[in-house]
Amino acid sequence: MPEIMVAQNIRKLRLQKEMTQEELAERLGVTGQAVSRWERGECYPDITLLPGIVNLFGVTVDELLGMEELRSRAKLYETYTRASALIRERKYAEAAQLQEQALKNWPDEYGLMTGIAQALVLAHGKTQLPKAVSLCECVLASPTSDKLRGTTMATLCFLYRMAKQPEKADCLAHSLPHARESREEVLKAFDSMTDEEGLLQITHPST
Repeated sequence: MPEIMVAQNIRKLRLQKEMTQEELAERLGVTGQAVSRWERGECYPDITLLPGIVNLFGVTVDELLGMEELRSRAKLYETYTRASALIRERKYAEAAQLQEQALKNWPDEYGLMTGIAQALVLAHGKTQLPKAVSLCECVLASPTSDKLRGTTMATLCFLYRMAKQPEKADCLAHSLPHARESREEVLKAFDSMTDEEGLLQITHPST
């Protein structure tokens, strides 16, 4: 779950006001070291300082604490949890629809794109391959975590095979890291499973 964003927000608001840490400290009656520690996330301001901070920056306490972002990330986490549950229940079309709706609210959430690609193909087969491939290639062209990148690459391996592009699938599979969606697991699945089974097993091993 996401953490309260006090450190990032104090720094951002201070810079927007074009204030130094020492200037902010003087306005609040604390030391420059205290402000520095706040911005490094080592500690939080005393609760008695919150009224002065929010009035100085012209924000609400919720905005200072990042509560809107916190609530937003919690809702996104719930979406991922629900989508995974739908996949386990083999309700692939519902999982795709849920994540497509969420993507409208979080358009840069690349994990949703990979999830949509997986669910669309599991629900509708080859008719949705072009869209699924495009989504995965978009994810791989974007800055993502290593974990999501591995999942997306593994997904794309099976999508390429379903699209009758085995050379691209093999090339991508051999470039996979030694992780859960590893080259060994994907290449083994190529030989022992259908592409649909492999896609489901590699990307959702609990199903």
